[in-house]
Amino acid sequence: MLEVAKSSRIITPAGSVPIAGHAMRTESSTGVHDELEVHVLLLNLEGTRCCFINADVIGADFNFVSRVKNTVHELLDIDPMLTVFSVTHTHTGPYFGMSAFTGSKSEADTQYENEVLDKTMEAVLEASKQFVPFTDVIVRQGEVKGFYGNRNGLDKPGDEVITDLEFRDETGKTVAAFVNMSCHSTIMNPLETQLSADMLGNVRRELTPYLGIVPLMSNGNAGDMSNRLYRHGNDFNELKRVTAGIAAHIAGFKDGQNLCLTPVQARSVAFEVDYDNDKAALSEALAKLEEQLNTVTEFDARKWLLSEISGYHRKLAQDHVHVCLNSTVLRLGDLELVIIPCELASAFGKQIKRSSNAKVCLVWGYANGCSTYVVEASEFNGGHDGISTQLKRGQAEEYVAKLIQNLF
Repeated sequence: MLEVAKSSRIITPAGSVPIAGHAMRTESSTGVHDELEVHVLLLNLEGTRCCFINADVIGADFNFVSRVKNTVHELLDIDPMLTVFSVTHTHTGPYFGMSAFTGSKSEADTQYENEVLDKTMEAVLEASKQFVPFTDVIVRQGEVKGFYGNRNGLDKPGDEVITDLEFRDETGKTVAAFVNMSCHSTIMNPLETQLSADMLGNVRRELTPYLGIVPLMSNGNAGDMSNRLYRHGNDFNELKRVTAGIAAHIAGFKDGQNLCLTPVQARSVAFEVDYDNDKAALSEALAKLEEQLNTVTEFDARKWLLSEISGYHRKLAQDHVHVCLNSTVLRLGDLELVIIPCELASAFGKQIKRSSNAKVCLVWGYANGCSTYVVEASEFNGGHDGISTQLKRGQAEEYVAKLIQNLF
């Protein structure tokens, strides 16, 4: 038996809250432009059930993900390895799971996380009561150019491939969809104070009329991907232009191959790093950035400098660094999902997908926890991603090699 079910809930926080994602924004929210949501997709693959979740927040720490997996297991007896909690990574939303970035969590953070957990489980239970059969999983895939790319340079390669998996019933009707794309949800002005699901959340909304159903979104290998170099602006008009344009391109993708999603196999990939911080080197690098800030006036340049300075302050607050990149590889028949708790550079994502022997391999980033940037040695200490990573040079390559060795 092949069945699918879906449900959702609004998770917009009540009242004014701090907003995540940009060091230069210090004001709390002043309203809501578009709602934040959590979406659930349940699969019953010949008796093996999977639970896929995506939320319009910036990140979720490992403790929260563990709570989600354990609660889904208690409620529906789904193997925790087959439950995925992921985020769109919106930078125009509330703090959530920010202990992954700051090492601390306020009472308000905890209260909001509990609210999101409750709403997520409401959606999970609702979905579990409305399974519908499907007979085909059709791949629709293509490159969407001109809206986003590698944010470190127009000449640098990125990953603009978007994949739409459509679950169709015996009449050919689409009853559920899973969309994978790789881009930071950072269209909006870093000083914007209205809450928004930003890019991925609004691509989901723009796609819905085309598909006839609401897809579950998944962000991929977006560590160095954004629309920073492609923007015509950074307001809600630009958000509409970009997301409507991307959705229209996806709607034009042609039907591809039909995937078989059984048998189901899962494998954990352990990778953790420990080292003591070199605070002298960090202080020297920070001083250079602060000196640059005194002379830079252009808005985007100041935004990036402030973000990098903030990152160095966070690093200096740590005597010892512990990075957890424990990941999961799911093989659902013809489909391989590489589920990672980090911001993976696009070149690594493309390498992983090329290395898979599955008909379709997707990298699912920002999932099952939130850790750090994973950046090639060639980009180390150059650009925001190389400065922000907590890995040492070369450790990213070790991690990616281990993922590839554990592909099915």
